[in-house]
Amino acid sequence: MEKGKFIVFEGTDGSGKSTHARILTEKLMGGGVDTFVTFEPTSFETGKLIRRYLSGEIEGDERTIAALFMADRIEHLFNPEGILAYLDKGITVISDRYYLSSLAYNCQSEGLEWVLSINQRARETLRPDLTIFLDAPLERLEKRTANRVAKEIYEKSDVQHIVRDRYFAAFEMLPDENIAIISTDRDKQLVSDDIWNNVRELFER
Repeated sequence: MEKGKFIVFEGTDGSGKSTHARILTEKLMGGGVDTFVTFEPTSFETGKLIRRYLSGEIEGDERTIAALFMADRIEHLFNPEGILAYLDKGITVISDRYYLSSLAYNCQSEGLEWVLSINQRARETLRPDLTIFLDAPLERLEKRTANRVAKEIYEKSDVQHIVRDRYFAAFEMLPDENIAIISTDRDKQLVSDDIWNNVRELFER
């Protein structure tokens, strides 16, 4: 049985990852491609712990949070209900975030090299067939979170500007990654069409 494809959506908060992951899933399923959608942090116990840090419920050193993301990613891969199990069944997996998110978000205390080093096991195990980076105007984050009482620790405009810059630094560091950079500063249908064209090429290889 041919393995499924692994497609990852990356981007700053409010970039439309969840929306376009859903749209892409509907297109793939409509075309007869069995597809599973997942996300990071996961719904496993490791992911639940991370969400407590992200919400500010508990505090921790940035390196601790980075290591927890790495642990959650390993669970995401190797759990019997994880990514590898689905791919082995021939199911295409779409993930909202993967290790490039760690390189963008978890480098406040350490550099990109350190964060990459602790995620090397995940990268050596499974690289995405395609990473779709949704490059969105950062004003979207401000609009999305303006009326929220509780925000996650990274949902701040100044932090998101840094996160976007780190994404592009990570892209330069990892030129062998298959990354499609897609601007979302336009009609949603045009964005969706652009995503689909990249994904279609993946399946035509």
